[in-house]
Amino acid sequence: MLNAINNKKIPFKTVLMDSWYATQRLMGLIDNLGKIYYCPLKSNRLVDDTHGVEKYKKVQDLNWNEAEKSSGKIIKIKGFPLCKKVKIFWATVSANRTEYIVTNDLTQSSLL
Repeated sequence: MLNAINNKKIPFKTVLMDSWYATQRLMGLIDNLGKIYYCPLKSNRLVDDTHGVEKYKKVQDLNWNEAEKSSGKIIKIKGFPLCKKVKIFWATVSANRTEYIVTNDLTQSSLL
């Protein structure tokens, strides 16, 4: 679908997608098109925020300080190329539900 939209020269800058579509292949395609994406990651997705110092851990097990909760943190998703980093944000959806939103826009400083 993205290739069809891009080939028809329909202008777009950003892709919003569900966690179901948050695959290495699709995120890489969006990157290669020069577009920005935002999508939630499932809480059990393996990531690293220590630049390889520690083993990968589930997103839900990441440690967050207050600054990171408001402005996000840079992570690597397991299976992605070593140089490919994304920014993840902590989003409290309700009293008992948290979402973890990632983007390839590393300059993004908040979810608002």
